[in-house]
Amino acid sequence: MRLLMKTWILAGGCVLLGAMAAGCSREPQPAADNGRAGEQTVQPEANAPAATDAGSAAELPAAPEPADADSSLDSGLPRNPSLSLQESLDNEPPPVDGDTMLAELGYVSPSDKVRAALADPPGATRLSQKSSLWVDIKGKRVFVDGYVAQREAYLEMFACPAETKEHESIVGVLAPSEEVHAALLAVGARQGTPVRFDTEYIPATGQPIRIWVMWYDEQGKFQTSDARRWVRKVGTEESLDLDWVFVGSSLWKDPSDGKVYYQANAGEMICVSNFSTAMMDLPVESSDANNQLIFDAYTPRIPPQGTPVRMMLVPIAETQAAADDAGAESVAPADQPPQAELLPLKAFAAEAKSPAETPAASR
Repeated sequence: MRLLMKTWILAGGCVLLGAMAAGCSREPQPAADNGRAGEQTVQPEANAPAATDAGSAAELPAAPEPADADSSLDSGLPRNPSLSLQESLDNEPPPVDGDTMLAELGYVSPSDKVRAALADPPGATRLSQKSSLWVDIKGKRVFVDGYVAQREAYLEMFACPAETKEHESIVGVLAPSEEVHAALLAVGARQGTPVRFDTEYIPATGQPIRIWVMWYDEQGKFQTSDARRWVRKVGTEESLDLDWVFVGSSLWKDPSDGKVYYQANAGEMICVSNFSTAMMDLPVESSDANNQLIFDAYTPRIPPQGTPVRMMLVPIAETQAAADDAGAESVAPADQPPQAELLPLKAFAAEAKSPAETPAASR
């Protein structure tokens, strides 16, 4: 019985395999119309390409001929296959620098705003065409323009050259430190020595310099302040009570190219933290470590960021004899605030008015 069942199974398998083989070898037949309602036979379009002899696949359209190499000029691209890569790069227009791009976008730098707003102080001699710096030889004082860079910051400097250390300075100045140094020498200021950290702290020395700041407020009124009132002792309401001294910085020669650099040009123009590279410094110990800074900006007393300002630097007579030698008639006392006439405005300064009267200086 088992043998008979095996025979039937084998025979059935052979029949199935044969049928499958026969089905695979047949040509595909078109479906017959079964006559059911709603079904339509899709007819080939009249313009459809005829089937090939090999089967029912339609012939594909012929591929386009490859474009001639010179036809790329028709696309408007300025190509010249005879140029090398380097020659092509040389023919490219020069890149636009950042300043030009900002100008095209309408940006006006704080320095440009100052130059557009403030006219030269009367009776003073300009030292440089590039810098906003003047000396009054008769009055023994120096004028230099700038703008408010910071109102809320811990300070290492009161003032620095523009675009150097403005993140930690109240005023950005439109002159390098070395030119302000030369201006102070021109009005007779005595240069001292920078701070030293040898076995013990040795403070900076030099002639004391009183600094006054002038500006016009948002209502167009002339304002002036002792610069020390803009500097506050951290954690208190006490303003700075010491005058800066004219240290003079130092020169450094780069051994790689032999060039000599005035070190305070890097930012250390008028410092409140001690630097051996300072042009002006405080004659007391004041760390430049970020976690030990002892001065910050006295925010309520400082005009808005970007406000054009003019500083007046006046050497303080160290002895009565020196004051007598300078001539009392020609030299204004260092504690006398400047007048509005020292801060004339250019005719096209926006929304600025020259006041009829000068208010009392901030004390």
